Amino acid sequence: MKTIKLFFTLFFVSILLIEGQSQSLEKLRKDFLKLKFGMFIHFNMGTFHEKEWVEPGQDPKSFNPAKLDCNQWADASKSAHMKYAVLTTKHHDGFCLWNSKTTTYDVASSAVAGRDIVKEFCDAFRSRGVEPHFYFSIWDRQLGIEKDITPEEIEIIKAQLKELLTNYGKIGSITFDGWGNCGTVWKQEQHDEIYAFIKSLQPQILITDHYQLRRGLPLDSVYKNVDFFHFEEPWNDEWAPPGNKYDAQQGQCIQSQWFWKKKFPQEKLMSVDNIVNRHLAILKKRNCNFLLNCAPNNDGLMDENVVKRLAEVGRAYKP
Repeated sequence: MKTIKLFFTLFFVSILLIEGQSQSLEKLRKDFLKLKFGMFIHFNMGTFHEKEWVEPGQDPKSFNPAKLDCNQWADASKSAHMKYAVLTTKHHDGFCLWNSKTTTYDVASSAVAGRDIVKEFCDAFRSRGVEPHFYFSIWDRQLGIEKDITPEEIEIIKAQLKELLTNYGKIGSITFDGWGNCGTVWKQEQHDEIYAFIKSLQPQILITDHYQLRRGLPLDSVYKNVDFFHFEEPWNDEWAPPGNKYDAQQGQCIQSQWFWKKKFPQEKLMSVDNIVNRHLAILKKRNCNFLLNCAPNNDGLMDENVVKRLAEVGRAYKP
């Protein structure tokens, strides 16, 4: 009899724990939606070679943002009433914006050795009340993490994620890219391992993956793999649809591409009306917040036209 009572007690406790975790995730999702507006920051090796996907094996010293000022980025985001910011900590070529023990292809080998761009980003944005979030490419052409990912490569990925999620305080979300839809094969068991590992480091963090929406499967079946969906306009004009029931984020560029190009200061930017009325107002009704990419230049600064446009957005947008 005691054994039966113990069994049912443990059973009901486990049910309560699962319900509690589910409710906690739902709250985190809703809190994320309430952020409404964020800054995507594509800043990495591609910035210095005018390429969206720069080849691996670049001279680390070519990464040389001589006037780097994350405080300027943060001030620009604050002027537009942005509530969070997402930094490309590592893109597909594998260059790390922090001093990683897993590779020498990182900021510690660059022309600005001694600086930790991830830390400077987190410190600057937090000091202005803007949440720091991370983007991280699973596909790493420098380390040869391509096609089928081996168990040894999973350990490298986990080591890098541990560095990012144990050295920089609380991180709001992490966005995976280059996993399944680019140069690597996505596998459910590897996804589950990495997802659980991240949650063990930061239980409150939200996780998304660019690949899930592009698998061609019913959305209900892939939503279980992420904490929110990431829609991306530059990818086939991908929008959160009317009546969207999934917690989501939608990305777009204020400039014409993700990474900075020399032509950007002379190009037209996304208009204030487009940002405020066509995006923020519409996406709010679609269970989706808006992530606007603003690419810093090769000095490590936001171009003046971007700074000015964000201030104009801030005057027009009333969150």
